[in-house]
Amino acid sequence: MNLRSFQLSDCEKVTNLLKEVLSDTCYKKTIKVFSKQLSYDSELVVVAEDDSEVVGVIIGSIKNKQGQYILTEDPSYTENEVGKKMVIELKERFVQKKVKEKNITMYDIQHKESHQFDAVCS
Repeated sequence: MNLRSFQLSDCEKVTNLLKEVLSDTCYKKTIKVFSKQLSYDSELVVVAEDDSEVVGVIIGSIKNKQGQYILTEDPSYTENEVGKKMVIELKERFVQKKVKEKNITMYDIQHKESHQFDAVCS
């Protein structure tokens, strides 16, 4: 398992993961956040990769000097704590940018539901 910053070559894989996880409405909103974040600061988009497959993505952003993020992972990697590892990695990047973690939205592929602490897809 490798955690790293988003690369342009990840675009299709990340998009496919988001499509698989999210409802159409939520996907459209999330893809806009994703696109904006890539244009602002791609270092806050972290992918989890296993055998050249993207198995998770965390999209971080900064709003009002506070960090927020959307986390999506493949359910077959949940036991590997991929989501937790991505959150830790992103929090380190937030610290480097002198911001604090604020909101979390997690999507569960397996149950096709979101555990929302933020109203990204409300």
